[in-house]
Amino acid sequence: MTLNSIKSLAVVALTALFVVGSATPASAQKAKKEKAKKEKVTDPRLLTVMKMAKMTKESQFLTKGVALKTAHRATQGFSISADERTMWFSQPGSFGKNQPGLTKVHENYIIRRQDGKRESMTLRYFGNANCLAVEHGEDGKDYMWLGSNGTKYKGAYSRTRTVSRFPFEANGEINDGYAGENYYMGGERYCCPAVNVAADILGIVTQRAGEVTVNLYNLSDARALDDKDIKLKTVYKGEAVGEAEQTVIRTIKAKDMTTAEAISSFTIAKPDKDTADPAKAPNYYTFRAWDVDKDYVYFVEGQHNKGSMKNGESKAFITVYDHAGRVVLPKRRIQCVFDQYLLESLGITPAGYADIAGIKVIDSKIYVMFSVKDSKGFKTVVVKHE
Repeated sequence: MTLNSIKSLAVVALTALFVVGSATPASAQKAKKEKAKKEKVTDPRLLTVMKMAKMTKESQFLTKGVALKTAHRATQGFSISADERTMWFSQPGSFGKNQPGLTKVHENYIIRRQDGKRESMTLRYFGNANCLAVEHGEDGKDYMWLGSNGTKYKGAYSRTRTVSRFPFEANGEINDGYAGENYYMGGERYCCPAVNVAADILGIVTQRAGEVTVNLYNLSDARALDDKDIKLKTVYKGEAVGEAEQTVIRTIKAKDMTTAEAISSFTIAKPDKDTADPAKAPNYYTFRAWDVDKDYVYFVEGQHNKGSMKNGESKAFITVYDHAGRVVLPKRRIQCVFDQYLLESLGITPAGYADIAGIKVIDSKIYVMFSVKDSKGFKTVVVKHE
């Protein structure tokens, strides 16, 4: 091989190397664009979630702080009808300094606010009134789904072991700690329901050591389960004057969800607070509310500022999962809770206290509920996103 031949081969090799090297960044950029195009969000529900991180307008506030049953406790659950005429709220009773005869800590209230008219019913020994879900039954009645069979712990009722389904009755009272149909989660605690009748889904969240487990079932299958005798150790009573606290083994009729075939079950772990990014890691703050539809699980967490600007802004975030537990939309802000200046300018709360506690998804509309606090006590705010 001549020297000229060797030079020619070297030139060809270098040219090929240059072409390949030049094409690599272009190819990578093209692949990146194609990936971004594939991942472009088009679902109206997800687009609404994305809007929740933007500035909130005054017109989005359906209520700007309504008083409910008591001014001494924050609202803990919420639902709304598709026509927005009816709202339901769940609220625990006053601590009343834990004095017998004064305290109402054993009570929960279901409040229905319809066309400006307010009606309520009282539940005793249920729990902390978290995560209210509402089902409009075929018989025309409105059925409440709420955590039940709570037990007394550190002066309050929590650690719910079941979820109860029962009809709303204005001025009604339930004194047993549970009612109607009951759904038992095998001893798991802090049971919080979500119901989507159109999609035939019953969801029950349970919590343990900060971890949140989402359990999804076919609603019709769950309701068809036979009742079984379930025994629950329960601490209760002591709120009335002269009444002693009691520890009993309560036997109830309930549907054992450990025998039901779940659509899906996944756990949202509690991140390491020393290393995790509070704005990105799901479940960094306290789990506060959730909802489910035919495709997604909407997970809400947050933390109020204890009513002092010294603690900064109140916080609320939403993460969207599919039913298999995969993140569809990463964690993002619910801006209406963060915006302490807007809340003050609208006369809602003077110190930025905003305690997120409810979410309801109806088609591509998303409603959030949070409690605010001023010198007169707690009030409830509902904000609409679409």
